[in-house]
Amino acid sequence: MTPRQAAAPALAAPMTSAAPSLAGWTAVVLAGGPGTRMRSSRPKALHPVAGVPMVRLVCDLLRAAGCSDIVVVAREALDEIAAAAGEGVRVARQDGAIGTAHAAMAARKLASEQGPILLLHGDMPLLTSRTLLEMAGRHLTAPSSLTFLTAYLSDPKGYSRVERRNGKVHGIIPEADLLPAMRGAPEVDAGVYAVEAEWLWRALLATGPAAGGDLDLGELIGLAVRGDGVEAYQVAETAEVLPVNDRVDLARAERILRDRIRERLMLDGVTLLDPATTYVDAGVEVGADTVLLPGTMLSGHTRIAGGCRIGPNAVISDTTVGPRSSIGASTVEGSTISEDVDIGPYCHLRPGSLIGRGVHLGNYVEVKKSTIGARTQVGHFSYIGDTTVGADVNIGAGTITANYDGVAKHRTIIGAGAFIGSDTVLVAPVEVGAGARTAAGAVVTTDVPDGATVMGVPARLRPSSNEGGRQA
Repeated sequence: MTPRQAAAPALAAPMTSAAPSLAGWTAVVLAGGPGTRMRSSRPKALHPVAGVPMVRLVCDLLRAAGCSDIVVVAREALDEIAAAAGEGVRVARQDGAIGTAHAAMAARKLASEQGPILLLHGDMPLLTSRTLLEMAGRHLTAPSSLTFLTAYLSDPKGYSRVERRNGKVHGIIPEADLLPAMRGAPEVDAGVYAVEAEWLWRALLATGPAAGGDLDLGELIGLAVRGDGVEAYQVAETAEVLPVNDRVDLARAERILRDRIRERLMLDGVTLLDPATTYVDAGVEVGADTVLLPGTMLSGHTRIAGGCRIGPNAVISDTTVGPRSSIGASTVEGSTISEDVDIGPYCHLRPGSLIGRGVHLGNYVEVKKSTIGARTQVGHFSYIGDTTVGADVNIGAGTITANYDGVAKHRTIIGAGAFIGSDTVLVAPVEVGAGARTAAGAVVTTDVPDGATVMGVPARLRPSSNEGGRQA
């Protein structure tokens, strides 16, 4: 099956003006699929595509189109689905599994009794706001009871076919009821419907079971044909309506959506030196004039400002990066990086790290839940954990903050302008004052006063010409 539409005959519906938004609409998202063909214990709608659960992709699409009244129908894991769908979404329980019409009816207690309703599925992560808005526009200007989405597929196997006479829709035919001559008919019911609430709830009560005993939403089309008529809106790109039923479908959707993301970034002014090896999740934002090098992976709620250089082989998740910063082949998680920062290669920033303006972190630096002040330099081979580092500090190679005593974690504080010599061990809890210095190899177990110099194991204040050393 190709992601591009098959050639459609002249009787296909023409393009229409899009609705300005879906404000005032109610959206009902059917997300009750158990994931049987996915071979998974997780509900199908919770499987991620481009790093985001499918049900969230659909709900975010609706929000982007202006719809704020969203009801998701699920059969299990309701709390997980509610969390995945996002704020403001209500979840209705479907008891049993007897078809899509039955699932839609389960939304009635939470959905609107009046006004337009959009019915769609939570396993269609490739839908676009353009399609939904144009379909909504068609429905609002048509005198019919129902508008539904159709697609022309080169391989229509598994779909109900649209039945037309003289160009007008007369119903749909389930695949099980197709005569041999119609099995190759390419126009299918894509499973997205726009309808008025009052008509919908009455019509759902009138739907009868299909051959397998299920109550199918497709029955609404026949009811509409016998009533005020039906409008068919043809999708421009068939990839939009391809559902995710198994892991093969999941991989296909992943590829298509990530291609869309990469194309959007490049059109927005981001340079991807090798798009095929650059992976950006659906929720990530990247500013213009940033360069993403091969092997880069940006996931979660990552925000990269403009003018940055990321990679090669950088892995960044849930992190904010300021303008003009550079991150080499490093792993960054849950951190905030200011502007003009230079990191890596081979650094690891763990969650809770805050990196100030103009900081330099050389190769093999690990930072954990620490704040690094502006213009501080951590050359290489250092561990900075549970630490507050002031501005303009130099931390020599091999420095370690020993933050764990075997029972609890403790904090280290390094004042502005301090100089930490190579191979220094700072045994927390400990504070090094502003402008203080540690000699190479010092093991600091007690606080160092401002401006003082300490050396040795354990570290002592450097002796003056007329007095002995004193432990720091």
